[in-house]
Amino acid sequence: MRPKVIAHRGASYLAPENTLAAFRLAASMGVDGIEFDTLLTADNQLVVHHEYITDLHCSVHKVIPQTTLEELKTLDFGSWKGERWAGEPIPTFAEALEACSSVDTIQVEFKSPLGANATTDQDAYAERILEEVERSGLADKIIVTSFNHGILSRVKRLSPQQRVGVLTLNSVDSYLAPPPALLQSLGLENSLPDEEEATRTLLEMAQNASLDEENVNPARWTMDRLWAITSDYPGQNLFELLQSLLSQHNLASYISSLDFRPEVLSCQYNTCFRDRDLVQQVQAMGIEVAPWPVDGLYDLQSILDMEPVSIVTNRPERLLQMLDPAFTMPEAAAAMLA
Repeated sequence: MRPKVIAHRGASYLAPENTLAAFRLAASMGVDGIEFDTLLTADNQLVVHHEYITDLHCSVHKVIPQTTLEELKTLDFGSWKGERWAGEPIPTFAEALEACSSVDTIQVEFKSPLGANATTDQDAYAERILEEVERSGLADKIIVTSFNHGILSRVKRLSPQQRVGVLTLNSVDSYLAPPPALLQSLGLENSLPDEEEATRTLLEMAQNASLDEENVNPARWTMDRLWAITSDYPGQNLFELLQSLLSQHNLASYISSLDFRPEVLSCQYNTCFRDRDLVQQVQAMGIEVAPWPVDGLYDLQSILDMEPVSIVTNRPERLLQMLDPAFTMPEAAAAMLA
């Protein structure tokens, strides 16, 4: 069965991620869904951005939860990707939903509040999420996702019909698991590879790899990652946090242990290479699997072979062509890139 193609942060390989331009480009390609991230500003407004800091996508350093929407709207979130995108503003939640309204599925990752609010305001935050989703008129398309599964539990308790998706990270050993399609192409699953063929395949991989275009102050980036982890596990010390992460190593068992039933498991894709039965095991439980963010050719082929309901990717144009070799960029999308 053909998987749903979900554009991760929009068409984020071709356009600046988490901007209206990236969402409109993805929608014009004919994707099935779009994923984006939201967090709260200093004046309690929901905006679309992945990190708590602006450094990766803006020439000005700001901490978004400490900055007002008005201040953020003066910044340029497009030029880092190229001059054609200069002046792209940070979208509000409502603006992003409007840009994504033509697709069938909208996955929205809600970032946990920072600091004391991460512990004390989760109930209020869940209520706020549901109010915004209902106000949008697109509740039937929206899947509320988060790494903070406590927030998802509260959302489900307040609104059992609201679809939610559990986001999970890789364990260390998952990063060591190569894509099965690569092993097959190298002949490593059953025998030693032919040296010439192996060399050709590795060169092909290098040609298809994309360089990281993002540069950021390492100390700021590290602090942002620490904020993200600790806000998802509020009130836990380091030992408790590590225990929480370890409890997710067996994802099928972890999902079964939750006090709510999610509609979607969105795991980092390498997890599926470590446990090749994971997709079918979880989907047999009646829960859709949507690995993220799958971009490389061998990664995409390996995930396709596992038959998940959805695939979340920065390269929707690549996945669409893999699913249909006759696919060409629609005129509307091509015009945006001209």
